[in-house]
Amino acid sequence: MHKPTFALIAGLLLLFVPAAWGRTEATQTSCHTGQRTLAAWTSYDDPIEDGGNAPDFCGGEAVTNDNETIMIGIHAHNRSGFVSGDSYGIYLDTDMNAATGGGEIGAEYEIALDGSGARLEQWNGTSFQPTSTATLPMLWADGYGPVLTVDRTAVGNPTGFRLVIASAYGSDSDRAPDEGTWSYTVTPLRLVTKPLTHGPALAGKSFAARMLVVRNDFDAPLDEGTIRCAAKLGAASINGTGRFLHDRVVCTWRLPSAARGKRLAGSVAVTFQGVLASRSFSVAVR
Repeated sequence: MHKPTFALIAGLLLLFVPAAWGRTEATQTSCHTGQRTLAAWTSYDDPIEDGGNAPDFCGGEAVTNDNETIMIGIHAHNRSGFVSGDSYGIYLDTDMNAATGGGEIGAEYEIALDGSGARLEQWNGTSFQPTSTATLPMLWADGYGPVLTVDRTAVGNPTGFRLVIASAYGSDSDRAPDEGTWSYTVTPLRLVTKPLTHGPALAGKSFAARMLVVRNDFDAPLDEGTIRCAAKLGAASINGTGRFLHDRVVCTWRLPSAARGKRLAGSVAVTFQGVLASRSFSVAVR
């Protein structure tokens, strides 16, 4: 199963969160509040300096998803890493019903995280207990905070959920949002293709066609998947090879010396998590 590249997720989060929110100094005194969608991430903002010595949430709590995973980022503005004694909890009400589940919001799942890692727990009617996929991938994004992923199937493959994020350090704590819950809608992964580009088709030379494919969960170029390079020279099929190069899907064919004057027609296609992106071309061989 596909696991997102954390370096990509962390880097995109830092681009997504405005620079003023990326600071970790305790002197930061303002923060937006509310819920917004910027680029691919849904962003949630919490008032600052209401958590005492606990990890203090600010602008840029963020959630996005692909067809297999949900990615969650927590912006702890007064931390540069996990501190001994810190604890964090993400509560997910996946049936959107406060009357079922545990805790104050009726959560079906809790993601507990600290310096030892992130763990998925499910409400069993009386308490949250570890699931069979308890350990979750997680890292600390510099200048931001914890970033983690959870398989959608591990939390019941919901179409949406309500969430609350909480932190504690000693007797101090923070809750985001301060009241109520945030909501998130799970959306299908989409691959958006940009116009295909290529150079001249020359007999006896290699011909390459390039396509930029943008994934909607990160609003970033796709860099993995199954590539298919299909082409015909006149009525005859010719084999091509595909690879990811410089944020593009690239297909390359070797044209025979006898190809001059014929028409080369084909397509560049990539499939990722069951989603197909494709562009076609037709060019005369010189």
